[in-house]
Amino acid sequence: MVERLADEDLGVRAHLPPEGELGALAAGIDHMAETLQRHHNELEARVRAATADLAAKMDMAERANSAKSRFFAAASHDLRQPLHALSLFVAALKARNQQPETQTLIDNIEASTAAMELLFNALLDISRLDAGTIEARPTHFPLQKLLNDLEHQFKALAEEKGLRLRFRPCDVTLYSDPLLIERILANLIANAIRYTDDGGVLVGCRPRGRLLRISVVDTGRGIPPDQQEAVFHEFVQLHNPARDRSKGLGLGLAIVSRLGRLLGHRVDLRSRPDHGSVFSIDIPLGNAALIAPPAPPTPPARLPDDALVLLVDDESAILRGMAELFDHWGIDLVTAHSADEAEHWLASLDRVPDVVVSDYRLPDDTDGIEVIQHLRHKFGRDIPAILITGDTAPDTILRITRAGIPMLHKPLRPAKLRALLTHLIQQARAPAVG
Repeated sequence: MVERLADEDLGVRAHLPPEGELGALAAGIDHMAETLQRHHNELEARVRAATADLAAKMDMAERANSAKSRFFAAASHDLRQPLHALSLFVAALKARNQQPETQTLIDNIEASTAAMELLFNALLDISRLDAGTIEARPTHFPLQKLLNDLEHQFKALAEEKGLRLRFRPCDVTLYSDPLLIERILANLIANAIRYTDDGGVLVGCRPRGRLLRISVVDTGRGIPPDQQEAVFHEFVQLHNPARDRSKGLGLGLAIVSRLGRLLGHRVDLRSRPDHGSVFSIDIPLGNAALIAPPAPPTPPARLPDDALVLLVDDESAILRGMAELFDHWGIDLVTAHSADEAEHWLASLDRVPDVVVSDYRLPDDTDGIEVIQHLRHKFGRDIPAILITGDTAPDTILRITRAGIPMLHKPLRPAKLRALLTHLIQQARAPAVG
């Protein structure tokens, strides 16, 4: 009986008469078995209740997180809309301005919109990483050239704060995605400069077997041990309680952490309060013989003078801003609030557009993908298209990516739009080979 109890058979009983020493022993063992079974049942009931409570709290947290994501995506979209229109009007104003005394004012407005764009793009990077639409493209590349570019990028910023920015020579070849590595190091250097008040920032490297460890060392304020994991989370800024916009949104290290996981590279932090911090990343060494030669420069292409672009957007301010921009470019533009209105104007012109540019989020439960597909079916052609969106929800980004339509985010850089338009039109008009 004792052996069966040890094997967790708690229902076993002796069922012996209580007389004598053996009966008393059996009764004691029966009482122990009953007590063990009662405690076991109570424990199971508590576990079931705790599990149900945990499941309910997890469900509540997931619903709250989903609601937060939806609100965040909607707020991001709604905030990007007027900023996008403002960027278009500033670009048109800058192109038409003939008065030197107003140029400084225009430059200041442009700088302010560019600063807002940088903040929005940090949010976009987080969404794209969460959606899994950023792919690593590893290649063999020289590290020193990348470090030279970063030095040119951050030298003036460090000097403005009175800091010394140094780069140790690292003449080695790495195997990773050079663009994503540059993003990681740029975020680490920017963060180091932002939170260093005196002294400087050093970027150096040292081999670790088949890896190279690149470190960004600063003489800044340091990070307490109990906060060193939290700094890699979104919107965490230890030294910005007033939420000063000039100090960013607290997304730089969150992006570093996600990019490190995407690339499979270890990101390490060592820091002491008032003694500075060392952020490091370990990257596989590459083969210098496998470095691809740089592509020859191509001359800038021109938009054909007879091109016709169709723009579909439900925001009148954006339509006006785009009309101003295209008028300055000398390119014919048809603007419409919907697919039906676009069809009406195109029928009156008796023309098929060279490119359809559509906002993604449109009224009446339609979106830009549906508009583009409808117009392609209407005209019986695979018309080149561009989707423009202020929506940063990961599922939206993933849906657009799967549709295979080029995507630009609001606020839009006019030069980027013009370059993409030029590429799509020239690609569509190129004679077929073979």
